[in-house]
Amino acid sequence: ACNNFDQRLNLEYEIDELIPEAVNDTTPGMIVGVVQNGEIIFQKGYGLANLTYDIPNNPEMVYNIGSVAKQFLGYAIAMQHAEGTLNIDDPVSDYLEDWPEFEETVTIRNLLNHSSGYREAYTMSNLAGREIGIDRMSAEEAMEVVRRQPKLEFSPDSRYTYNSTAWVILAEVFEGATGEPAAYWVEENILAALEMNDTQIETHVGQVIENAAESYSYSDELGYTNQKSNRAIFGAADIFMNVPDAVKWMTNMKTAELGGQEVLDLFLEPNELSNGIFNGYAMGINVGEYRGLRRYRHTGGHAAFGTQLSYYPDHDLGIFIVSNFSRAWLPSESIAELILGDQMEPVAGYEDERVELSDEMQSQLTGRYINQDRNDMFVISVEDGKLLADGQVEIIPTGDGVFRMNGSATRYDMEINDESVRVIASGSNGIQIFEKVDEWQPGEAD
Repeated sequence: ACNNFDQRLNLEYEIDELIPEAVNDTTPGMIVGVVQNGEIIFQKGYGLANLTYDIPNNPEMVYNIGSVAKQFLGYAIAMQHAEGTLNIDDPVSDYLEDWPEFEETVTIRNLLNHSSGYREAYTMSNLAGREIGIDRMSAEEAMEVVRRQPKLEFSPDSRYTYNSTAWVILAEVFEGATGEPAAYWVEENILAALEMNDTQIETHVGQVIENAAESYSYSDELGYTNQKSNRAIFGAADIFMNVPDAVKWMTNMKTAELGGQEVLDLFLEPNELSNGIFNGYAMGINVGEYRGLRRYRHTGGHAAFGTQLSYYPDHDLGIFIVSNFSRAWLPSESIAELILGDQMEPVAGYEDERVELSDEMQSQLTGRYINQDRNDMFVISVEDGKLLADGQVEIIPTGDGVFRMNGSATRYDMEINDESVRVIASGSNGIQIFEKVDEWQPGEAD
């Protein structure tokens, strides 16, 4: 018992050392929870949950978990699929009234995997001059964006584009199939069933959430600003949760207590795009690896809250972190490395393999690159004779057209010809191809 106590004391010291310098007893901060083998081995709050009343952050308080909430609706849909109430390979239009039929069928599975081709309402609102975070948006407004969409953005399952509007639609599909609002069904059949008694779903703007922390941004001009949610649309987000309840949820990923193994397996089944590219997104959660260890993971950000939920199934280790301060971020990987580092693949370093890069190739590689499959982008620039990705991480040349990044197992092959420049990334997420594109130079008419 003494040894176990010493281990926990040491873990607390090590995690304390990881907390960002921006967090202290007078600032907002974060909560951290770690569970292993079904037992909480660490939980602690840092900084303040409420600046007005000087209330400290506490793992027992609830925090807005943003998009981490998606997995609860995803699990509910997996349960309904197993019961035969709906089928995730059915067309979305089977469950919604006045819903557009496009030239290609969009299924519930496409919505779950972010591969539908539907437009994203939050992005569209920004283009229209409405500020998400200030201007309110209703579920009906989000749905209307898709109803007015003249054609799909891309063929279903041909591309991964993270899309919160899809999850607004999924909540409506769920109600169409069951006759019950998704939020109420999840409260009764998931939260109550797992005795997650502190977790609350926000169903209307201004709702009083019991024992909830506030969240804050900071600027030199305005000082601290108390951020507020301007929407309450369950499905995409809008769940408040604490550490003990997060532990119960992650434990279910091992026990399958809720719904059984068939439901859990469906929930965790990652998608593969029609071209064979690994999507890595299942039914509301990412399924992949970190340094050779299997991991289920999702992050969330809303109203200055930043959330990470990571579970390593082969080691029954779960990590739940929520920051209530826009300047505070502690990567959950840092904590996983403290506990599982000796079982992880070593961090790859390529400095010793560096080769010279010609000025001509530096010039040819500089520019903007886009991956259409995953709607992803990065910029290569040159600084002090070194190639940088997005101005931050060095891309080290290790061979003829071959590049690596310290700490990453991904290999980057550069293909250059008269007509195009391509970067081919090969790693744990399969093969991803990035094409160099010219920057858009809008004319007066544009």
